[in-house]
Amino acid sequence: MSSINEVISIMRPPEKRGFIKHLALRNKRHDTRNIALFKSILENREGEIRQEIGNNAFNVLKKRLFDRILDFMAGVTLQSEATDEIQIIKQLLICRKLFVHDKISLGFKILKRVEKQAISISHFSLLNEIYHTYIQYSYSDLAPNQELLFSLLEKNQKQFVEQERLNMAYATIRKAFNRIEYEFEQLNLNELLQETFKRFEISDNRAYNFQSLYQIAQIADVTGAYRKDYHSIDLFFIDKVALIEGGPTDNEKFLIYHIDVLYIIANIYFRKRNFDKSLTYLTKMQQQMQRYNNRYYTSKLVQHNTLKALNLNYIGNNKAATEILNQLFIAKEYDFNSLLNPSLVRIMIHFQQGELREAKKYISQFSKTDLWYEKHIGLEWTLNKNYTEILLHIELGNVDYVDSRINSLIYKYGEILNSDKSSNVLAFLRLVKKYYHNPEIIASNGFLKEIEATMVFKPKKQEDIILMSFYAWLKAKIENKPLYGVTIELAKL
Repeated sequence: MSSINEVISIMRPPEKRGFIKHLALRNKRHDTRNIALFKSILENREGEIRQEIGNNAFNVLKKRLFDRILDFMAGVTLQSEATDEIQIIKQLLICRKLFVHDKISLGFKILKRVEKQAISISHFSLLNEIYHTYIQYSYSDLAPNQELLFSLLEKNQKQFVEQERLNMAYATIRKAFNRIEYEFEQLNLNELLQETFKRFEISDNRAYNFQSLYQIAQIADVTGAYRKDYHSIDLFFIDKVALIEGGPTDNEKFLIYHIDVLYIIANIYFRKRNFDKSLTYLTKMQQQMQRYNNRYYTSKLVQHNTLKALNLNYIGNNKAATEILNQLFIAKEYDFNSLLNPSLVRIMIHFQQGELREAKKYISQFSKTDLWYEKHIGLEWTLNKNYTEILLHIELGNVDYVDSRINSLIYKYGEILNSDKSSNVLAFLRLVKKYYHNPEIIASNGFLKEIEATMVFKPKKQEDIILMSFYAWLKAKIENKPLYGVTIELAKL
């Protein structure tokens, strides 16, 4: 995806319409093609304009359009997402100018107001500047108590350092996880967590806001994903979320983190197969999405609806799940790449229902390479797509294609599939291969014994629900039962 396409992909529909109006007001000539180019990019037909005006003129026009988009989005972001910070900075600059001109009383009056605003949004870096200004002029008789100011600065600096330590710990762990996921490195995650938290002196006795809780929740989610064991994840941060909800930091600045924390909690509960609690937190998430005039409603709806559909599907309400997913496609608010997750879930539901034609139709739309999907949506999604595709084509009778897909999968991902966290996958694929080459083997005692010998399952509560859904296919074949019923039964705790 080009730079201009990536920026456009984060623009909401009102921002796209606003940008077109912005260009129309700025254009002084009627033959300017920037609006036409912008619309052509939205409709994936920019090649038409390139053909009309030639490569050189097209590249110049595209560069200018990119610069215009950056300027426009910077202005929109400052207006909608950094309003509080900008107002504080403006007033702080005014305070400093007042102090320079000996307007001390008014300077401290405004500075006090600015301090309250910065505290309300937990902006520790701006508070450092505010206390720096306080202390610089604390020699004045009109200043607050000097020792108190020193104490406030030290306390704020401690909070600032704690926040940055957590940020460094979070970044360290995420980078290590990326090496595991994309470079197939092995890692002792428990050791990493302990060493990282010790290195950055992270303890539970600290002040929390939604940003720091989001980072802690992300670490928990990464841990569960790496181990393929969400059952053991400690959701201690749920109580801390409840404590700060409705408080001074539960505001627009932290809204995106509030939404994301609720999503992660809902996702962890889903992976734990506690579907009721997952749906409860999705309801909370939707309520936050609707705050501040639906500020993040459109941008977070894909995540929300996809996870809600998964929950509904696994409690036996597959029709409602499909309807929720279809709404995302009907809305036409999102491009296809934004809908890769719900697309795969929709295929999975159709497959579980035996609706092979629909599943084949939708899976044929995945036209990118595995490498592209790895980079843009992640390794787990890419592997799940491959597993789904293999099982679907077995049902469709495309044996040669299945052989090719399994061989390709093992060639590309054999190292990671052979790791402890996914040890059953390779065994499963070998058993699948035996079955589709000789379907009669499914009822033999020898085959059942081979399954017992090669598939080492975790305790039911710890088995990953997604991998379990693929294993359910083989179990359904053995028991000669409908796949969806077997899947639902396995998903129960």
